Amino acid sequence: MTRVDAKRRNETRRDRRPDGKRDPKSAITQAGIQVRVVALATVVAAVFVTLGFRLWYLQVITSEDSALSAHASSTRATDLPPERGVIYDRNGKVLANNVPGLNVTIVPNAIPREKVEELTGILGADEEAVLAQYDAAFSSGNQYSPMLVKENATREDVMYVSERTEEFKGLVVNEDYVRNYPENSLASHVLGYTGAVTPEELGGGGIYEGLEQAAVVGKGGIELAYEDVLRGTPGRKEYNVDALGREVEVRMADGSRYDGRDEEIPEQGEPARVTEPVPGKDVVLTVDVELQKTAEKELDAALLRAQENGYAGSGGALIAMDPRNGEILASTSRPDFDPQLFVGGITGAEEVEQFDYLNSEYANAPFSNRAIAGTYPAASTFKVFTGMAGLVSGVIDAATAVTDTGECWRPGGATGGCWQSWRENGGYGTHGTQNYAEALMDSNNKFFYEVADRIWNATDDEDWLPKFYERFGFGSLTGIDLPGEAAGRVPTREWQEEAGGTSEDKLWTVGRWVNMAIGQGDLLATPAQLIRGYAAIENGGTLVTPHVAKEIRDQSGRTVEKIEPEPAARSDVSASALEETKDGLRKVTEEGGTAEWPFEGSRLPMLGKTGTGELTGGRFVNWYVGWAETEGRPLIVLAMVEDGGAFEEGSEVTAAPAVRHVIEAFYGMEQSPDDPFRTAEAPLDTAGGTS
Repeated sequence: MTRVDAKRRNETRRDRRPDGKRDPKSAITQAGIQVRVVALATVVAAVFVTLGFRLWYLQVITSEDSALSAHASSTRATDLPPERGVIYDRNGKVLANNVPGLNVTIVPNAIPREKVEELTGILGADEEAVLAQYDAAFSSGNQYSPMLVKENATREDVMYVSERTEEFKGLVVNEDYVRNYPENSLASHVLGYTGAVTPEELGGGGIYEGLEQAAVVGKGGIELAYEDVLRGTPGRKEYNVDALGREVEVRMADGSRYDGRDEEIPEQGEPARVTEPVPGKDVVLTVDVELQKTAEKELDAALLRAQENGYAGSGGALIAMDPRNGEILASTSRPDFDPQLFVGGITGAEEVEQFDYLNSEYANAPFSNRAIAGTYPAASTFKVFTGMAGLVSGVIDAATAVTDTGECWRPGGATGGCWQSWRENGGYGTHGTQNYAEALMDSNNKFFYEVADRIWNATDDEDWLPKFYERFGFGSLTGIDLPGEAAGRVPTREWQEEAGGTSEDKLWTVGRWVNMAIGQGDLLATPAQLIRGYAAIENGGTLVTPHVAKEIRDQSGRTVEKIEPEPAARSDVSASALEETKDGLRKVTEEGGTAEWPFEGSRLPMLGKTGTGELTGGRFVNWYVGWAETEGRPLIVLAMVEDGGAFEEGSEVTAAPAVRHVIEAFYGMEQSPDDPFRTAEAPLDTAGGTS
């Protein structure tokens, strides 16, 4: 045994009593107990400190966030729709406002689908649209938010369903404002219309994103373009609810109300909190109501003249614009519609029948704004841009003359093909020898064929002429503040190669330039583009941005924003080229000009251009665009008639008289007794133009 082992055995013996048991006092000393107590106390203190800190953090540091979170989980909110802004004409005439009405909404979660279907029948609502919105509310998790069933419901229908709230649970009737168009269909394409927001619009990520299902929004025209301005800011009604979405009430163990009353949806009771809505701002238009009325009457008269001559006269457009700044004083499109039809939804047999007709092929697309969305061959109105291209490129000057002998015209070096002018085609003889101004006066196709051919041979850039047309905004959006604008088309070599169906169709030749030079071929323009191009001739070369909104005002009538869009570009055409072009446009309404007849007896110095373009199926589009050279405020006017006549029954019979009468009315001129198309329209009291 080692000395260490012996020592351990002796110590063990000392720890034992005589009876052999270990001494308990020797196992845990007093000092050891104290150490353990201190350790335990430290652990307990640490736990309490941690709990205390956490309690302090929740109650002091994050108390506001916690309160908001708790509040959100115990409230349900619905939007209070704001009163929509009013739309005025430039002189303060109301074009769209609001009148008191009754809107019926439901909370989808509170009413079965079959009852919603029954409710739409009673209220005359659009069953398909309402049920689609009802289904979408569940799929999107919005079944607790009110959704619109019927806007502007009749008081009789409201009284009927209100007396049957037990049958139609979740139904709420709100006294609200509904849209009103006091001038009915006047300027309908400019104004647009309103309607209930759809599930697709709510989920589309656009301007309707985040709105309530019961929202009424702009669907076209100014109502849509300035939706964010007109709409205003919704208010809120907040209702206290429990975790199950029920009214906060004293309840029995089984969850039923302690007072024994039937369960009601919170929205039918008094809200806990209300935030009032902020009305939308008002929009003042550049449009003048009285000139707009004249424009619409004159366009209707133009269509009637086409029909009296045996043509369809199926549609058209008329625009009156200030060439200095692009303000649209009148804009109309035919056929049109009454925006009041959409207020309250399409209901009743008569409204449904009317709506179905408007959407049929027989109605000829009345919801299309032809002034900005219709694309047509610009025909002879386009010759001014080809002429200026010739002047700018240097292939012609003001004295350059081209002789028409009646023979087929062909591009230089060509042996096939035959390009004739309207005179030969109509049996009216030849143009003879004419310079640029005279060619505009007589709308000489062959002169402008020659210009296009000379430019083709003078440049290596086969897109030079299309690029020149683009200087005047053709092939691009004008930027007008209305939805649905079309860009038109200026064909180029690249476009032709992509669009051509065969190898021959893909060829980009001088022949395509020649057709384009007189506004035919594959070139397409909108009325808005064409009037802007002519405005650049009148104003010295500035490509203005057309617009129909003038300013935005708050509810006190204070102007908060003036709408004055910057010009899009400069055409970079010399003053001499513009003046030589105007010289030709003056001759158009004088003796020997294509518009001599319709401007007979006019006391205003008129200038402009006629145009008759070929559509498919042997149909024609008639154009006239022009203005009066006066010391008063300038106004340029364009009229377009679909399915009008040709030759002597074309633009000089349909479009030109309409433009004349609108210009004369604007300047307060009475129609001359020598006017062959006199409509006896009273002049406007404008003293040289509206404000």
